[in-house]
Amino acid sequence: MKNRKWLVGMLVIVLGVLVIFGSGTAVAQTVEPAAPTATVEVQPVPPSKPDEGPVPVVRPGEPLNTANRLRLQIDGYMGVGLDSSKIGVTSNGNDVKISGGGGFGYGVTMGYGLSRSFDIDGTFGAQVSGLMPAVKNANGYFARTFFLASVKYKVPIRENIQWKFGLGAGYYMAGKLDIDIDPGLPGAGRTVVNYQNATGVHATGGIEIALQRNLMLDVGLKYYRVTYKADTATFNGASVPVSSLPSEFREFTGDGVDVTAGVAVLF
Repeated sequence: MKNRKWLVGMLVIVLGVLVIFGSGTAVAQTVEPAAPTATVEVQPVPPSKPDEGPVPVVRPGEPLNTANRLRLQIDGYMGVGLDSSKIGVTSNGNDVKISGGGGFGYGVTMGYGLSRSFDIDGTFGAQVSGLMPAVKNANGYFARTFFLASVKYKVPIRENIQWKFGLGAGYYMAGKLDIDIDPGLPGAGRTVVNYQNATGVHATGGIEIALQRNLMLDVGLKYYRVTYKADTATFNGASVPVSSLPSEFREFTGDGVDVTAGVAVLF
């Protein structure tokens, strides 16, 4: 009897140990092993590049390039007419003349760089020429406005300088001759002649300098040919026939050569 109780006790102990180890093994098998820790390299985020904008006009070591750039330019003109018409004589016997070309003027130009070698321009401007020489007892001027269209060929010579040569046509408007001679002189009185709109041609040449990335200086010469035909005329406020005018004023020559200077902003 004692042996049976001892065997039962031993079986209980053995079963208990098996249960404990079995359950421990089961728990260990049901738990997945922890994943190995991966080594992560942190890559720095590259800084964003700022907007570089349009291609610079000036690149160190490269010729000036204004291709694909829009320009807005303010121009000034000072020139001489190539043909003059006499209106009187000074007390010293010198002729007093006026020309349909030359004088002082200004304009606004809008242009575009078609390529590294070619530009197109459109200019609206006005110009006035006066008596030569100026006298005390007479006043006079010839005024006109114009629209010019030009094609220009560019020759870059340095990183900030290029030559420009152009040809084009012009439409000349609102031509007006106004001569006022004091009483007591031959031909005294005020003569006003209005002219028909006219067409002409011109040629230009000059140099362009990049002052800054988008700021340009343009200096050159402009030669032009145009003839104005008289439309109406008055003398001391009364209408007179155009045929009564001297021939040089019925067809007034407006040829001239101007020195031009302009400052442009590129976009």
